Amino acid sequence: MDKWGEIKERLRHLGGSVDLLADGYELSLVKAHDGKKIFVTVYVNGFVKGEWTKVEDGKPVHPEGRFWRPMKRAAYPKKVYARAKRAFGKKEADRMVTPRVIGVVPDLGTEGAVVAHLKKHFPDLEIKANEVAS
Repeated sequence: MDKWGEIKERLRHLGGSVDLLADGYELSLVKAHDGKKIFVTVYVNGFVKGEWTKVEDGKPVHPEGRFWRPMKRAAYPKKVYARAKRAFGKKEADRMVTPRVIGVVPDLGTEGAVVAHLKKHFPDLEIKANEVAS
C-alpha cells in the first residue's frame, strides 16, 4: 500500500490519526466530529493558531497556513447578480459574486480531501518513522 492509501486507511474511522513530516513541519491529522459534522483537523507542530488563518492576495501569510484548506467566499450571493448587473454593470457584478480566498481553515471534510490537498502541494511528505505500521 502506498503512503496515500495508508493515510486514508488510518483516517477511515472516527478518532483515527496519523503523524506526518512535510517541509520541516510535523503534521498531525485527526478525524473528529462536532456533533453534526465529521471532519479531519490538521495540526501543525501540535498547534492550530488563529493567526495562521490570514491570507494576502489569496496566499497564506504564515507558512503553517499552507497545510490548511483555502476557504472561498463571494462578497454577495449569486441571487443579487441580476440587480447588481443593472446597477453597477456586468464587470463589477461579476467581481461581486466571484468567490475569493478569504482565509485558510484547519478542517477538511474527508480523508480523501486531505490526501488530495497534501498530494497536490506536498508530494514528498513522509509518514513519521515511529508511526509506520508493522
